[in-house]
Formats: sequence, structure tokens, C-alpha cells
Amino acid sequence: MSIGGRASNRGVSFESDDRVAKFVMQKDNTYKIIVGKRADTGKIRKFVKKIPLVKGLFSLLTGGRVVVAIIILIIINDFMNYSACAGNSEAHLPLLIITGAGAAVCLLYIFMTIILKAKETRMYHGAEHKTIYAYENGMELTLSNVRACPRVARRCGTNFGVFFVLFCFAFNFLFKYDSLTLISAYVLAYELFDLKNGERLPIVKWFFRFGGFCQQNLFTAEPTDGQILATIDTLKKLVPAGEK
Repeated sequence: MSIGGRASNRGVSFESDDRVAKFVMQKDNTYKIIVGKRADTGKIRKFVKKIPLVKGLFSLLTGGRVVVAIIILIIINDFMNYSACAGNSEAHLPLLIITGAGAAVCLLYIFMTIILKAKETRMYHGAEHKTIYAYENGMELTLSNVRACPRVARRCGTNFGVFFVLFCFAFNFLFKYDSLTLISAYVLAYELFDLKNGERLPIVKWFFRFGGFCQQNLFTAEPTDGQILATIDTLKKLVPAGEK
């Protein structure tokens, strides 16, 4: 069974093909686990995932907060190009957009780290990765086993972000930027990200390694025992005993 996960500053959620399980940590350090059915159709997702390029577009249309940010980036890009055309200047502003977006992400990350205590999110993110790794490698889901697992995950969205930025910069030198170009960058980035054994291919593997470096040092942190145990309990609720 394929398992996906997502972390926040209050807990972790896991998704299978047809179910979702999540927990939210309360102020008194107790947590509640909620299990339900996925809102989307697993059969459609499985079918689309087999079609090259289409699966990337499907991801764009059904994605979460990161995708919303990319859509906002596309809208800003169109607005800036429209403004450039209106002023009779060259409507080619991708470097400014990407640089500005990168700076905004960095500032947002700093703000979250200092003001919103994003360390909690990083710790839950680490617990999520460790627990999924243990499950996928057939390990018993115990505190000691999960604690020993790595925080770097091959399917983490951080890796996808590395490929997306790569294609954005590449397209900057090849094409005139517009919404279609950004969408194409997203779709092609998803193809590399989803490529089977892509992390073992020459050149491509270095981008996965950079994504792993970012995960290890920026977007995850070592979780507490309580966070790991809550994450284990949540995954066990999603995947009943004996189910693989």
C-alpha cells in the first residue's frame, strides 16, 4: 500500500489510496486521531498516474498549499507581463519573478521559524518521514525502530521543488515566460520527480541529493518521543494490522 504524508505545526496526516488519518496535538499534550475516506477518487488517481505528463497536470489541479503558491506565481507572472506590454517594454520578466518568489519564500521561512515556531512543523515532518520509511521497509513500528530511520524521503515535495526551480531557470533562457511555460515547467518537473529509480540516474541523482540536503537541514528536525509515538499510532489507524 502506498502511503503519503503531510506535516503541520500541530500534527501529521497520512493518506492511502482511499483513506486519510490525521492527529492534532492538543495544548495538554494529548492528541486525537481522526480517520476518514479520501475526498478524491483513488481509482482515478491510480489511472492518471500511469499517463506521462497528464499525471503532472493532475497533480497541479489537485495539489495542496504548495500548488496554490505556484498558481499565485503564475498569476503574478501574467500580471507583470501584462504591465510590461502596457508600458511598451519587453514582456520578459522571469528572473525578477523567480528571484522575487525565492526571496519571498526565504523571508516566509524565516518568519515562520522565528515568529510561528516552525520548528514544530519540522519535527513533525521528520516524524512523518521516519515512520513512513519504517513502514515501507517492513520494520516493526516501535519507538526505537522509527527513531533510527532517516529523515530524508525520496517522495518529499522538497525534491519536487528542486526540479521545478531547475526547469523555471532553464526555460528562462529558452522561452518567453507565460502561464503555459510555468505549467510546462511544473509538469516536466513532476515527471523527473516521479521517475522510477530517478535518484539513481546520472545528473538527476544530484538534484535528489540537493533535495535531501534541504530536507535534512532546513525542512525537518529530530522529533520528540511523543511526536513519534503519536505518528506511529496514526499510521496504525490508517493501515490496520496485517494490511500491507
